[in-house]
Amino acid sequence: MIATFFCKGVFSYRSMVLATLGICILSMMVWLHHFFTMGAGANVNAVFGIMSSIIAVPTGVKIFNWLFTMYRGRVQFTTPVLYTVGFMVTFVIGGLTGVLLAVPPVDFVVHNSAFLVAHFHNVIIGGVVFGALAGYNYWFPKVFGFTLDERLGKASFWCWLVGFWLAFTPLYVLGLMGMTRRLQHIADPSWQPLLLVAELGAVVIGAGILCQIAQLYVSIRTRERRLDLTGDPWNGRTLEWATASPPPAYNFATLPQVQSIDAFWDMKRRGVSPIETHYETIEMPRNSPVGFVTAFFAVVIGFALIWHIWWMAILGLIGAAATVLFFGWSDEREQEIPVAEIEKLEQARLGPRHA
Repeated sequence: MIATFFCKGVFSYRSMVLATLGICILSMMVWLHHFFTMGAGANVNAVFGIMSSIIAVPTGVKIFNWLFTMYRGRVQFTTPVLYTVGFMVTFVIGGLTGVLLAVPPVDFVVHNSAFLVAHFHNVIIGGVVFGALAGYNYWFPKVFGFTLDERLGKASFWCWLVGFWLAFTPLYVLGLMGMTRRLQHIADPSWQPLLLVAELGAVVIGAGILCQIAQLYVSIRTRERRLDLTGDPWNGRTLEWATASPPPAYNFATLPQVQSIDAFWDMKRRGVSPIETHYETIEMPRNSPVGFVTAFFAVVIGFALIWHIWWMAILGLIGAAATVLFFGWSDEREQEIPVAEIEKLEQARLGPRHA
């Protein structure tokens, strides 16, 4: 999204990939920072505290990759961009408070306090929710074939951002003042003003959620004039925008020739059309319910094992095994989409000029 709406390729793509791999590895070695107060010992706490601080380095690399991509870019302040920038700001501050909590003596002081609650939501809402909402607004037209209402999308973002900081900034202060989690009453009257500010923030976030619901409702009602007829409503850089919205089952009628990271953008720049009129029969896997059915039996098995309901666990295991075996013996796993059908679908998408 940053590359698309700032009209630049991602800065130092390789370093971003390496940073992501570094986070994948280091994330396996930081989990005990949730248990600094559980009596594991000073040496164990020191190791996990150091690893929890080190993981901030590749995370910082990714942030600077995005910032340098934005530098001197031609920004388009769409709803996905607003959520992306909000994600970066919120996540960075959450990460900085995480580095504080990575120091075991500091964690001993604020453990189980409202400070920890604020940090957690700083990372989860800033890093996960804002990122998910950015992706939701960005890829919605690709999935459903029409765009979302920008006005309500931006209103939702501002409610989310303002509401978040109103709701959780006071919790940092309250945590340092000694307020713990899971209280049934307010032990100190001096906490009350800050709690009221946090409550106001929750109300503003609620307004943001209502704006999202209204955005979806209005977008569906007005979808006829929001149709994505080009498959590329954002002037995208990557290959998903080179096909229809929503894409056909086969994705691409002909295999795209990729020569760079932002393949579709490179095709546009060189004046090369990703569209070819020479089609061949495409072999596709048939739709199958086996994944859903197996997942159902897996849930039954997990529930039964937790509560030691052995007969239920055995039945779930038998059901999952029977489903897999039945699918394994099935010969009808694939289907062919004939050239005539592909031509019909592509001509309907591209119009008479490509017929």
